[in-house]
Amino acid sequence: MTIMIKPDTKLSEIKKSFSHAYPFLKLEFFTRAHAWQESSSVDDILSDIVSAAEASKNNIISGFIEINFWQKTGVVESIFKNKFDLFVQVYRKHNDHWIQTSGTDELTLEQQNDAGRNASEESLHGHFKPIESEKDI
Repeated sequence: MTIMIKPDTKLSEIKKSFSHAYPFLKLEFFTRAHAWQESSSVDDILSDIVSAAEASKNNIISGFIEINFWQKTGVVESIFKNKFDLFVQVYRKHNDHWIQTSGTDELTLEQQNDAGRNASEESLHGHFKPIESEKDI
């Protein structure tokens, strides 16, 4: 998938494009960066109505982000940071809530999305099993 980002692109538009491709994953944008396999503080989440230019610490120019199912979660987060100076965290659906994938940055987007799907299906059928030790948000 390719996401076009311009200075006036709202974060909600980026999030919607991503979640369309990965329905059991979502993006959240933050005011601060995080390290590999480190979670972000919910106090630093940016509003969906913020533009890419407002969220970025630098002057943002128009461009594309290419995201592939085989990329590791942490790599995708790094692409947003390195290309547009946007601090993003990938979340995965887990039952009826969302968890940061900070403890599983080594998993691909496909693996994360499948884990979210499986957790949701298990929850619906009464077979809930925790997948890994990540922090609930």
